[in-house]
Amino acid sequence: MEQGEAEQRLSAFDHRRGWQLGLLGATATLMMTAGAFLGLGDAGLKVPVDFHVFWAAARLALSGDPLAAFDLARIVELTGISDGGWMPWAYPPGFLMLLMPLGALPFIAAWAAFTALSLVALILAVRPLAAGRMQVVCAVALAPALLPGLLIGQTSTLWAAGLVAALAALGTGRPWLAGVFIGLLTLKPQLGLLIPVALLAQGAWRAILSATLTALLLALLPTALFGTAYWPRMLEMMGTHGETVRGAIGGLGLMISPYSFLAGLGLPEALALALQWALTAALALAVWLAWRAPAATFDLRAAVLLTAIPLASPYLWHYESALLAPAALFMWRAGVLTPAPLRLTLAALMWLGLAPAALLLMQTGFENLFRLVFLPIAVTGFALSLGALLRLRNTTPAQAANSL
Repeated sequence: MEQGEAEQRLSAFDHRRGWQLGLLGATATLMMTAGAFLGLGDAGLKVPVDFHVFWAAARLALSGDPLAAFDLARIVELTGISDGGWMPWAYPPGFLMLLMPLGALPFIAAWAAFTALSLVALILAVRPLAAGRMQVVCAVALAPALLPGLLIGQTSTLWAAGLVAALAALGTGRPWLAGVFIGLLTLKPQLGLLIPVALLAQGAWRAILSATLTALLLALLPTALFGTAYWPRMLEMMGTHGETVRGAIGGLGLMISPYSFLAGLGLPEALALALQWALTAALALAVWLAWRAPAATFDLRAAVLLTAIPLASPYLWHYESALLAPAALFMWRAGVLTPAPLRLTLAALMWLGLAPAALLLMQTGFENLFRLVFLPIAVTGFALSLGALLRLRNTTPAQAANSL
């Protein structure tokens, strides 16, 4: 019954405008991403993007010198980018191991392959949730909200694909598979603070065990390949990177966490961080309640989790706003978003994400718009999801489905 109700709500996209939304949005996203590749080619590959670091690290690992990825001078030597600002390699060895094959390709080919794999992964992850509606798959998996990450070659699309795939597997009773996807998410652990809370609240012990084994495997295999010296070098770089970010947090316009917003308002950095951790604790409580509530549908639990994740991380860059698009899908399936004008407007804003701000940045260099756009959208999405949960807490599952 729960799945039927959720899929029935997607029938709102079965008309001509639903197809237009999916296809036109997907076309715009793909064309702008392709334009970024062409623009880099025209500039002789000298415009700095994040994928330069990924590609250079992969090349160094493939040449037999993985620890050189932590040497900024070697990254600059390979990429030829000396004015890219502070762009270090600070990822776990599992991610480097998976990137290694791309190091054998020229830069543009490697970036195109990485982008294509990320988008295919998200398409496959979204398909089980779209009830056979390709316009919904296109609208979510190729949403403009992905553009900030796609335009610089970041991991946000791939990470979103892993999370959506894990939730789809959990929602259809495949906890072992869900755990594998969750274990893969440890390749970028800072966004996963609330996932263990959800799993523990639901008592998803098989998913927890599977995730733990996958994470261990992802740590042990590359350690055997790169050596144990990788870990202290990574921790050293993470410490340096953390201090660098904290020292400049108020002025980092591309950072969109509540912590960075508060610091940008002039609050002392330590106070802004303390308030962020207090917010993270409150969000963890909300996720716990959602995943414990017997009256909550799985889609509503997923909506609370997905809208809480971006607000919970102190370290949140503009490209991680890509999570808004899949969050909107779960909110729609849960009945939180509807065709009512105000809620439809929020759905549209989540679908667009920070794409307009990213395009403005490319034209003007103005980056202070990101926080001002993202946080109202993210907070409203979470508040509506939490409100729906609180209205359901004293109802039975059947009553909950009817009330939505």
